[in-house]
Amino acid sequence: MSRNARTIGALIASLLVAGSLLTAGGVVATQLTDDAAEPATQDTSYLRVAHAAPDAPAVDVAVDDETVVQNLSFGEVGDYLTLSAGTYNVTIATNDTGTVVFDDTVALDPRSVTTVAAAGEVSDDASVPFSPIRYDDNAYEPAAGESAVSVLHLSPDAPAVDVTVGTGNETTVLAENVSYGEASDYVTVPAGNYTVDVREATADNDGPIVATTEIALDNGSAHSALAIGTVDGESEPFQVVRTEDATVDVDLPDTETPTPTITPPPVDNATETDSGETATETEPGETATETDSGETATETESGEPTMTEAPSPTETAEPVETEAGA
Repeated sequence: MSRNARTIGALIASLLVAGSLLTAGGVVATQLTDDAAEPATQDTSYLRVAHAAPDAPAVDVAVDDETVVQNLSFGEVGDYLTLSAGTYNVTIATNDTGTVVFDDTVALDPRSVTTVAAAGEVSDDASVPFSPIRYDDNAYEPAAGESAVSVLHLSPDAPAVDVTVGTGNETTVLAENVSYGEASDYVTVPAGNYTVDVREATADNDGPIVATTEIALDNGSAHSALAIGTVDGESEPFQVVRTEDATVDVDLPDTETPTPTITPPPVDNATETDSGETATETEPGETATETDSGETATETESGEPTMTEAPSPTETAEPVETEAGA
């Protein structure tokens, strides 16, 4: 299973003045779910936004004209929002002036988990124009003592990169030849603290180091490492931001098709909910029970998988200090 990366629109041709917001025709009501009151269903999807545009100010994000994220600054990642599957109009506007920098539709599939990164640059002479990119957060829940990590390349002027841990014969490659806009697939590693080198991509994964950073990968969790900023440092310096991702826990019943259970990461001191129960089928060799009328009946027990609720929106990004390498 790969981690798809898809551009979801282009920069609006002419930026609008403060206070003017584009709206989608025909939208009469939002489908946002009330996290506290509505349990997740098979139609539930999750969406969050990351600010990775190095020359853009803090932004507000609206879904179907309802503001869902406010004053999101560069390097920050909002927590997952709970929505019903469907097509939504997403608007991104600067927090200070209300200037709209993006307005387009985003389709969310049932049981999907999506991160939308506000990426590129908003300046007139940008080499990589501003355009949000969506990523599928589809990591399986790691086993005890393990963690999963994926690398997102969101630095507009950085070359393709390899991401490694250790040196020489002890080198472990976490991601290789990841170009701007791409995401490496999740890899499983022992949970713990890592010194990670971001390098220019080479055939032997030993290219010049662009940056070195410390990353903590928690037990039983999945993470995205966002390579953001610019190598030339004209707007924001090159850096790596770690954020915890939702994970999928698959319970395999005896005879039925497995249904993924989405487990969002914890927020503050929130307690995670255990994944749901799976259906129990009649045991092979079970005998029929005779009824008073002479008819036979076979007893069965069944249950349905449940899906845990996504947390309410807060910010979970954890910027980490980096040291520029040669």
